Amino acid sequence: MKKILVLFAVTLGLVSCDLTTPPEIYLDYDKALSTYDGLDDATAVVYSAFRGEGWYGLYTTLYPDVMCGNCVAGVPITTGRGMNFQQWQFTKSGGFSMYGQAYANILRCNNVIFKIRNQADSYLSDEVSKQDLNNLLAECLFVRAYSYFDLVRWYGKPYVVAKAAAEGSAESLGAPTVSEDPAVSVLDKPARDKTVNNYANIVKDLKEALEVIDPSYVRADVYDTKCAVSVGAIEALLARVYQYMEEWDLAKTHATNVINSGEYEIATAEEYKTFWSNSVWDNTGEIIFGAYVSQVEGYLNSSPGGLTNPDEYGDVRVSNDWLAIMDDADVRKTMLRTNEKYPDYVWPNKYQGKDGGPIAYSSIPMIRISEMYLLRAEANYRLGDNSAATNDVNMVASNRNAKEYASVTIDDIFDERRRELAFEGHIFHDYKRLQRDLVRTDVIPGQENANVPADSKYWCMPIAESEFDVNPNLVQTPGW
Repeated sequence: MKKILVLFAVTLGLVSCDLTTPPEIYLDYDKALSTYDGLDDATAVVYSAFRGEGWYGLYTTLYPDVMCGNCVAGVPITTGRGMNFQQWQFTKSGGFSMYGQAYANILRCNNVIFKIRNQADSYLSDEVSKQDLNNLLAECLFVRAYSYFDLVRWYGKPYVVAKAAAEGSAESLGAPTVSEDPAVSVLDKPARDKTVNNYANIVKDLKEALEVIDPSYVRADVYDTKCAVSVGAIEALLARVYQYMEEWDLAKTHATNVINSGEYEIATAEEYKTFWSNSVWDNTGEIIFGAYVSQVEGYLNSSPGGLTNPDEYGDVRVSNDWLAIMDDADVRKTMLRTNEKYPDYVWPNKYQGKDGGPIAYSSIPMIRISEMYLLRAEANYRLGDNSAATNDVNMVASNRNAKEYASVTIDDIFDERRRELAFEGHIFHDYKRLQRDLVRTDVIPGQENANVPADSKYWCMPIAESEFDVNPNLVQTPGW
């Protein structure tokens, strides 16, 4: 792992977020990726970016729940952290920063993908097979797809809105698509691609990953195998992508494949209280994929754990809006932090640290099996099978000691997702893709943007002005 971390530092230093790295720097890449071990190390590195503070380390995990009413930042404790998210105070000058991190990671993936696609024979030996290369290819395709998916859903309109938008309009645009060829991408200044093209490429990457990966493949020499690619992780992400596209038959198919794989099992109410603090998730049936963080490797100062612990920073507490939709017996409502200094407030307790260790080093859940049940419930509901939808929602509710349903509506499914996936970043995207107005009652008096209409510009992040300085072909997000 030490070798992988060193390579990560080198890679991060050589890949510019604004795609302006001089061509000669790629001589270093050619050397670093000239052997199979180099390719393997470079592939292991691509997972590390997810845990960055501007990505799943904080901004896209906990802060979306601050934005959308599951949490409140700044009362009763404030160190200033999260306040711009509480008030949706984003500008072209900054405030939301995963754009550069995602593109840096896409370039890392492309370096490996290009080598395997174009120079595969040079890596083959008695010890290295075509399948070995295909497994690395699948990993990088998965991570690249995840990176583009996050870009398009944060910076672009919902898929169905963008698809219906006028040809060439700003509303139809998502994220720039970067060439796989490093010699091209290093000089290219790509314009924003269409959102529908982004989604088509994401689906293409994930389907290819499923085709080429060995179904039994498990990345060697990692701390936690649930934080690396698997067939289940690829299928689960594909199910989510189809959900956002409102391709309900396909979403249902892939969610069902994950559920029926036998690799995952929804946590019981008792297990739900404890699996968050497991040192690794290898044997945790609830987790499909996540971002690994450890005290040895971790570098997160403002982590979800620190911000949700009143004995640490404690800026982010549970909102009364979220508490109002919870049954008292529901294990999710009982699993909260308290503090005697602030008896009227409670804090999330999903980011507990590992086996009692520092809470700053909690791993980040990105895909869980409970999400697959709720995703399939929505697909079944949209396809007109209320009985199957109800069964899927009840699978989650019954394992949380919560009220079960005789039948469900789309509002029930939305609320159950809000309960189960709270503090993990899903709620922003649920509001956005369903085009719902955000109404919050538990807010800071006098704050900006307490309520955000579904057609507000704020649902699509602005691209930082610094990106336009190096790429004049970009078009700013509508309204910014």
